[in-house]
Amino acid sequence: MSEKPSVLVVDDDESFRSLVADRLTRTGHRVAAAPEGESALTLLEGVEVAVVDLLMPGMDGLTLLKRLRTSNPDIAVIMLTGHGTIDNAVEAMKGGAADYLQKPCSLAEVELRISQVWEKSRLRKENQQLRAALQHVSPYHGIVGRSAPMQAVFELIRKVKDHPTPVLIEGESGTGKELVARALHFDSTRKEMPFVAVNCATLQETLLESELFGHKIGSYTGATQDKRGLLEIADRGTLFVDEIAETHPNVQSKLLRVLESGEFRSVGDVKEKKVTVRLVAATNKDLRAEVGKGRFREDLFYRLNVVSIRLPPLRDRGDDIALLARSYLLRKGRTIGDGAMATLMGHSWPGNVRELFNTLERAVLFNSSGRIDVIEIPSGTGAPAPKDGTLEEVELAHIKRVLESVQWNISRASEILGTSRRNLHRKINQYNLKK
Repeated sequence: MSEKPSVLVVDDDESFRSLVADRLTRTGHRVAAAPEGESALTLLEGVEVAVVDLLMPGMDGLTLLKRLRTSNPDIAVIMLTGHGTIDNAVEAMKGGAADYLQKPCSLAEVELRISQVWEKSRLRKENQQLRAALQHVSPYHGIVGRSAPMQAVFELIRKVKDHPTPVLIEGESGTGKELVARALHFDSTRKEMPFVAVNCATLQETLLESELFGHKIGSYTGATQDKRGLLEIADRGTLFVDEIAETHPNVQSKLLRVLESGEFRSVGDVKEKKVTVRLVAATNKDLRAEVGKGRFREDLFYRLNVVSIRLPPLRDRGDDIALLARSYLLRKGRTIGDGAMATLMGHSWPGNVRELFNTLERAVLFNSSGRIDVIEIPSGTGAPAPKDGTLEEVELAHIKRVLESVQWNISRASEILGTSRRNLHRKINQYNLKK
C-alpha cells in the first residue's frame, strides 16, 4: 500500500473536479477523475478512496456508491453534498459511505478527509489481516506465540489437557501461567465444569486453609457460618492454585491428601469429604530448590511434578513480542509503527507479558490516533535487550533477524513486522541489507 492513497474524483462540476485533482496530484496522490458515474466505473483499478458528488446527471451519487461498494468494498467513499441534501448524505452513510463533505468546501478540507478515511480503512484492513494471521499462532484463547518455546508449550497442553493428572506450571511472574491453566481446563472435556482459581500469596495461612477446604461455624474467630471451600466448589472441574510455593506446611499436607485420595476435611469438621478435582498449580520459584531448603514438601512436589509445563520468559520468545503487541493493539483498535515496534523489541521485559501489556495500555491511553508510532518504557523496568545503540540500529537488527528467520520471504517477513512489502523493501534498501 502506497504512502498516500490513490483517489478517484467524480463530479460533474469541471472547475471543482479539476481543482481537487490538481491539488491532490501536487501533494503526491495518484488521481483519476470522471464527470459522471459510468465513466468513473472504468477507472477503479488501484483506487483506494473515491470522492463522489451526490447530485450528478445520469447515474447519481447514491447509485454510484452502491456500484462502487459492489465492485470493491475496500474503496472508502466520501460523498459531496450541497445545501439541502443532508438527508441524502445520511442515507449515503447508511449505504456504506465513509464520510461526507458539504459544498462549498476548501481543497484543504477535502484532502484532510481523504487522509482520515484512508487511515481508518487502512487500520481496518490491517486488523483483518492480523486476525487471520493470529488464528494460526493462537491455538488456545488468549495465548499468542509462534516461537519454538511456545510451540512446545502448546504441544504439552494438547497432550495433557484431557487427562486428570496434576500439572505444575513454572515460570517467571507475568509469563501467563493462569492463561495456560485456563487453556488446560477450557479446551478439555471438563470445560463445562467449574474452573476455580486462588492465589496463595494473597492470603494468610488460616484464611487460605479456609478458602481451600471450607470451615464449620465456630471453628475460629469470625467463622459465623459454615463455608464451602474452593475444592468443593471446583468438584469435577479444575482448581488452579497459583503461587503454591507460598503455602504453609499444614496446607501442603492437606493438598497432598487430596491428590492421593481425593479426600479432605473442612476446618473444624470431623467428617471427610470427597471430590474429583484436577489440580493445576503454578509457581514463579524453583520448587526443587524450595524442597532442598525445607520450605516445600518433597512428596507434594513429586505428586505435582508428574507433568511440568515451563513457560519461557518473554525475552526468550523472539518475535512473539511483535505478535503479542499486535494482538493486544488489535483488541484496542490500534496499529503500531516500525519505530515503536523497534522500541518494544529492544527491551528485555523483566516483567514479561504483563509488563508488555501494561506498556501498551499506557501507549493507547495517551494516543488519540489509530497508529502508535512512539512508545516510552518507564525507566527502572529493566535494562534494554542486549542491543546497545540507536533506534535505527535496533530496528536494523530486528528486521535482519526476521528476514533470516523466514529465509528472506518478503511476504512472510512483512506480515511478522506488521508492515507492507513496499515499506519493507524501502527499509532493506535504506539499511543496505543483503541476502
